Amino acid sequence: MRSFFKQHFHIQTKKTFKRLLFSLSLLLLTGIVRKSNLSVYTKNNDTLNELVILWEDSISSAESLRRLTALCPELTLTDHFDNVTVCRSDSPKNITTQLAVLNADASVRVAEQNHSTVLCGFEESKFFDAQWALHNTGNYTYYINDLPIARSSLADIDINLPEAYEALDKLSPTRTVTVAVIDTGIDITHPALSEHIWINENEIPMNGIDDDNNGYIDDIYGWDFYHNDNTVCHYQVTDLGKISALPEDNDNHGTHCAGIIASSGDIFGVAGGIDIRILPLKIHGGANASGSVSNAIKAIKYAEAAGADICNMSWGTPLYSEALETVMRESDMLFVVAAGNSGNNNNSTPLYPASYALDNMISVAFVTQYGELASDSNYGLSTVDFAAPGQDIYSTVVGGGYHYLSGSSMAAPVVSGTAALLYACGNSLYPQNIKEILVQTLKPLDSLIGFVRYPGIPDAAKALGAADLLSSDVIAPTFRPVTSYDKDTIFVHLNPEDLGRSGIRLISYAVGIHDTSYFRRGTIGQPVTETVFQVKKAGTYTFYISDYAGNETSLVYTVNDDEIAPSLSASYVMNADGTFTVTVDAKDNESGLKRVRYLTGTHTADAFLSAGQELGPDTSYTFIAEQEGTYTVYAVDYRGNKTVYSFDVKEIPAEQLFLSTAERTLTVGDSYRLAVLMLPLASTDFLTFAVNDETLLYADVSGTLTALAPGTAKVTVESTGGLTKTCIFHILPEFDSEVSS
Repeated sequence: MRSFFKQHFHIQTKKTFKRLLFSLSLLLLTGIVRKSNLSVYTKNNDTLNELVILWEDSISSAESLRRLTALCPELTLTDHFDNVTVCRSDSPKNITTQLAVLNADASVRVAEQNHSTVLCGFEESKFFDAQWALHNTGNYTYYINDLPIARSSLADIDINLPEAYEALDKLSPTRTVTVAVIDTGIDITHPALSEHIWINENEIPMNGIDDDNNGYIDDIYGWDFYHNDNTVCHYQVTDLGKISALPEDNDNHGTHCAGIIASSGDIFGVAGGIDIRILPLKIHGGANASGSVSNAIKAIKYAEAAGADICNMSWGTPLYSEALETVMRESDMLFVVAAGNSGNNNNSTPLYPASYALDNMISVAFVTQYGELASDSNYGLSTVDFAAPGQDIYSTVVGGGYHYLSGSSMAAPVVSGTAALLYACGNSLYPQNIKEILVQTLKPLDSLIGFVRYPGIPDAAKALGAADLLSSDVIAPTFRPVTSYDKDTIFVHLNPEDLGRSGIRLISYAVGIHDTSYFRRGTIGQPVTETVFQVKKAGTYTFYISDYAGNETSLVYTVNDDEIAPSLSASYVMNADGTFTVTVDAKDNESGLKRVRYLTGTHTADAFLSAGQELGPDTSYTFIAEQEGTYTVYAVDYRGNKTVYSFDVKEIPAEQLFLSTAERTLTVGDSYRLAVLMLPLASTDFLTFAVNDETLLYADVSGTLTALAPGTAKVTVESTGGLTKTCIFHILPEFDSEVSS
């Protein structure tokens, strides 16, 4: 690989005159694009009246339409995929109210106004030939027409790529790395890119069928979300037979970013020497290269399902999107994003997604070939991670040629390519670890101090030299689900656990039995944001869990309903007035008791639907039975399980009476409970306790006796049926410590 790299750089410094003429003529044909002023943000008319809805669950287009009609009839469905709906407001003045209605609904996770995104600037100017960002010796080649002129630069302001490939030779990478480029289109026929383009092996070309059931027909090389078709690049052919980007749909920007990452042949991309695949996902189009957040979200979901490792996004918007931030946070890809080119401080003037605080994202500013932060590069001490070369970067454009572009749009793919070199060195890697290694091995630049979080640019050689820091997580997270009930609600306690080091990134579920592949790496399914999950009804569910290293698993779990009816029993005692106090013992250990009632007589459960006296809701359910007879008690739990219990209430006279003691000594102040046994045990007789001298001894209705003064007192216990027993109590003064029984 080292000899290949040296040979490749030799080619770059001694290009043939024939190729020079072709490149320069292509530059003249397409014209020099002057840098656009990105500090001025203009809303795209295509998105001005649109709303983006992120539903809590994955639904069909028909269900999305039904919900929109019910919630906001003023909204017209324009696009839908999985749990993402894009709709147009027929009453733009009411958008604020419409958003409030949507966000108040439990089925909506996030609803927000769609807005456009802009590419993070590009400038195509002078004809530099040397790729100083990869290997900077202190000078570079400057072209005037076809004449190369040597100019100075600051030596070693580069990413040390030749040395990196020397280190890579020792590591022997064997893994394919996929980088999604969410941008304008990419020229997949470009000779420097064609061997590195991702191919959807599960799709049969041009048969008009969605063979892999991912929602896209004939998506062989990715997808064009701007035009909603599979044309990932749009070409113009001149009368001279020259091919270039269609001016009305300029795809040079995305092609240029792809070349920085993975070109090989006439020029060399950062990761062009490894087994790398570029996944083209076009979200920007038209002469102004406009795009939208909704298309970005769909592109991220596509890349996730396709198994991409890295997602390069060289664009931004000044408007915050919670939906975009959510799908990025819940992805296992490493996002490399451009910081912007307005010369702004992103701390005070945010640009998104660059200003999101995500562990799996790197925000990149750009430096010149002299090691200085470019005057038009955005910065931010707490919002921009580090910088990378981005001034006058030579890379691929549509039609097989090469142009110079500048901006953080070019710096981001430099970082993406460097990250790809690390991803090639191991399996089951995860973005937080890759980001940490890149940060720890930066080439420091004092000129960046105070402008970015980590003042430096990538050092690919040093990063690969730290390959022993790569953390591989091959252990898929797991579930230990347990079902519980709270009244009429069923909960599943998922008890997720990740024994690996990358961390749980996403939990979702689907009704029914599914395998892991059904969830398309977490892009399909209804998200679960809490580990205690409420289900709408009992049944079979498949739960999916994945970590940031791409490990995933699913578990089919049957949520059983509470089918155990409450338990019922009853006891009663006779009162002094001849009535009976009935105590009902009602219990339900699952969903809980919803209602307890009673009726006189024998009844079935149906009788209690419209009749019966309510008991409770205290835990002690009691009622007074005015007379002897049959009574029925009824209980129902919160899942609708019912129980009835019928029993007879009648007087049962005592036939025998026994006391726990016949004589006892107490000290003044002591209390003693006199236990009484009546036979038969079911006797309903009521007991009375009488003391012959209440100045000495006090008796309450339960038979608890309290000594009041020294002396001897007699207690008589009598049942309702006339049985009596007596007990003598000797009461000693408090100072007398002698106690006998």
